[in-house]
Amino acid sequence: SFLRIMEKLIRTLFCVTMISYLPKFGSAFSPALSRAGSLLFNARGQSSNQYQGRHLLQRCMASSSSVTRYTINDDVCAPTNEAELRKIVQKHCRTLDSFQRHRPIAAHTRAAFDQVSSLVNSSTAKVILDSGCGTGKSTKLLGEQYPDHLVIGVDRSFTRLSKNPLDLKNETNDATEECERPFQALSSNVILVRAELTDFWRCSLEANWNVCRHYILYPNPYPKKSRIKKRFYAHPAFPLILANGGDIVVRSNWFGYLNEFSKSVVYAHEYYTHDATQQSSSSLSSEEADTPTTPQKGQPSTSSIVDWALPYVKDAKRGPVERMDKSVTMTAFERKYDAVGEKTYELILQQQQEP
Repeated sequence: SFLRIMEKLIRTLFCVTMISYLPKFGSAFSPALSRAGSLLFNARGQSSNQYQGRHLLQRCMASSSSVTRYTINDDVCAPTNEAELRKIVQKHCRTLDSFQRHRPIAAHTRAAFDQVSSLVNSSTAKVILDSGCGTGKSTKLLGEQYPDHLVIGVDRSFTRLSKNPLDLKNETNDATEECERPFQALSSNVILVRAELTDFWRCSLEANWNVCRHYILYPNPYPKKSRIKKRFYAHPAFPLILANGGDIVVRSNWFGYLNEFSKSVVYAHEYYTHDATQQSSSSLSSEEADTPTTPQKGQPSTSSIVDWALPYVKDAKRGPVERMDKSVTMTAFERKYDAVGEKTYELILQQQQEP
């Protein structure tokens, strides 16, 4: 009995001693081990009587299991400095007009939009946008979930769109040529469109579409600091996402991405309510400066000083939450993440109406 107790004690001390070195050397092998080692080392230092070796190892295993090869965290890409992110977002709000003037809408996007727009105009159904829809799995599911809405999935890749769940051939377009296959109807209320996203957003705003929901599911996170301006919330077209209106739903396996997306909404609101008003006041000598208001559809100009971010500020300040309902996987990415235990998160920005 005494020997068994000593054997267990020696094993426990050995394990705890080895784990204590993980913060120093674990990063060379895995960020997960490094973080788990730090957790265990700190816990042991706080109160050695409260943390037995067995419990420490269990916490180590739990911490490691929450990290997969798909995980993007602060070890992979550090959070953007808040002052820097605010500067980027507010610059894009200020220069939206210039961005649109110097970036003509792609011809294939305009052509595809015109064809889809005729369908939208002939229908009384509200529009749901599925931006970056990939193969269209999420678009199809949304169409089933909202049968009384017109669900439009948009993706720039002809290859991804060609792998849609039904694998249908568009009867009116030649599938062998991208430019001749601008859209594909999967059902009476589901359409897939090949187009550039930012251009399509501009077209839908100009056409005054009644967008009630806007899904951006698992966008390319660009987890490198040098590529931050390719992320949607730091892209010059970010104000267009807000301007198109509707409830905005963004999902990602990177909590930091959604957290910075929500912060960007707040920074945009700060610009429209402070900086833009001050600029307008200084430029008007005889007239009273315009007051930021809730945006009106079809007015993407920053010169009108409408606060595109205002309807979303309340939810943006709440931030993203972990996606807990795993009963339905909206995309191939989501299915892949769920299969390996990768955490996924959701940011829901409901468009608040003025009282």
